Amino acid sequence: MKPQPPAPEDLLRGSEFLLIEDFEAMRSVLKGLLLRCGASRVDTAKDGREATALLSAKSYGVVMCDYNLGPGKNGQQLLEEARLKNWIGPASVWLMITAEKTSIMVSAAAEEAPDDYLLKPITESLLQTRLLKLVERKAALAGIATAMKAQDWKKALQLCEEQIAAGTKSLSEVLRLKAQLHQKLDDWPQAQAVYESVLQRGPIAWAKLGLAQARVHAGDLAGALALLQDAVREHPQYLEAYDELAGVLLAQGQGQQQIAVLERAVNLSPNSAHRQSALGVAALAQGQHDLATKAFSRALKLTEFSAVEALEPFLGMAKLHTEAGNPGEAQKLIATMGQRYDSQDARLLGKAETVRALQAQGDKAGAAKLAGELVALGADESSPGAADTAVRIAETLIESQQADAATQLLQHVARNHYDDERLLKRTQGGFERLGQGAAGGELVAAARREATNAMKDGMQLMAAGDTQAALESLRSAKTSMPRNARVLLNFAAVALTVLQRHGRSAALEAEMRNSIATAQALRPGDARAADLLQQLARWTTEPT
Repeated sequence: MKPQPPAPEDLLRGSEFLLIEDFEAMRSVLKGLLLRCGASRVDTAKDGREATALLSAKSYGVVMCDYNLGPGKNGQQLLEEARLKNWIGPASVWLMITAEKTSIMVSAAAEEAPDDYLLKPITESLLQTRLLKLVERKAALAGIATAMKAQDWKKALQLCEEQIAAGTKSLSEVLRLKAQLHQKLDDWPQAQAVYESVLQRGPIAWAKLGLAQARVHAGDLAGALALLQDAVREHPQYLEAYDELAGVLLAQGQGQQQIAVLERAVNLSPNSAHRQSALGVAALAQGQHDLATKAFSRALKLTEFSAVEALEPFLGMAKLHTEAGNPGEAQKLIATMGQRYDSQDARLLGKAETVRALQAQGDKAGAAKLAGELVALGADESSPGAADTAVRIAETLIESQQADAATQLLQHVARNHYDDERLLKRTQGGFERLGQGAAGGELVAAARREATNAMKDGMQLMAAGDTQAALESLRSAKTSMPRNARVLLNFAAVALTVLQRHGRSAALEAEMRNSIATAQALRPGDARAADLLQQLARWTTEPT
């Protein structure tokens, strides 16, 4: 007989609860409610500081959190941090509560998409009904959540398929996770198929957003635009759709329309730092300095207690200060950003803005020296997204009249990322601003020819049985383009074949692993990289 899943009441009793509420009397009332609803263990925290300490040390099945927590982090920022640091996963329940019934507060409470939100006062019957439904639904996701936490995307996908085949009651959430996993594995056609199958059953907001993202990935901006316009019309409170719509409008060069969409979203939920920052960036690009200043100022206040790195308001305000003739104020702001965020991006982009400030102050020698340092630093792509940062540095250097340094960075990116159309578009734009459009296009074409020829030669040599020559051909391409993920993985594939044919070589195994690790840093979650590592692991453990 097939074992029966545990009853929702048993799931409640077996869950670890965390209650986060700043008022002591209300904390006592809510804890009593949770215990009467069936909870056995309820930890409590009075503010964001106590909550982060508990969340980082213990795994909770249910978190009930007030939106307003007094000074420091609010509930939205706490949920944001918990997801960022993997303190909670798909199988955890997060209930947001608020006493305010205004549309702005309701939008704010739902901003980070908690599993549910409740308005005070909360009755025992309402709370128990919501909890029972949520824990039962989430229990089905426990295995998938474990696999995702281990970044075993293929295992998580397999578990999704098993849940669907078994007729899970959590079908909507499992399908959503399945589509997201296909995206992580860079299998966009399969992700699109899932989203389309969900939309056949009705206008589901998250599926329409996901399908739009798939259309963007395929280069169909017009199709994505139509889907997103439908999404915000059908679901006017679905803020993620506004964010994606703004991005598509930007990609189409519709800057004013982008601003209008972001202003609508900010009016719905003004307490989102990343959206205020996006509005500031869009306004600055269109020369609307007053709007940019207002948005960046608001974002700076909102980021004070956020665990998510937010560089845009600092960089945007610094640029505004410099352009207003106050480069000294810009440098103070950059210094504050450096004190708050200890990251490679913060250091590099801060230095780039400092070049602008030094140039504005008349320190041309200092600006040129720092720009030269940025060429080597920007070309170090040891972290995800480094190529985007390098292009952005180049764009700032162009605006700061540092053409030589900007050219070197653009050349590096174009050579190593010839197969990334999104990056190439920005890179080519930089070359054109420097008056080097034709040269930039030829550089990309030459890199593409070199990599294609190296792979073609390698495959021909492999077919002819000359594996060592094939390996050298790909090694030469890897040396020439050390930050190109496709070249690195092609080299790793040939190296694996050489190992399988000629036996163990510690040096070649190490070189192969290093190539895959570099590719993974450039493309986190790359399915081909994971597959090559698994093949290598199986081969090294097979009996000889």
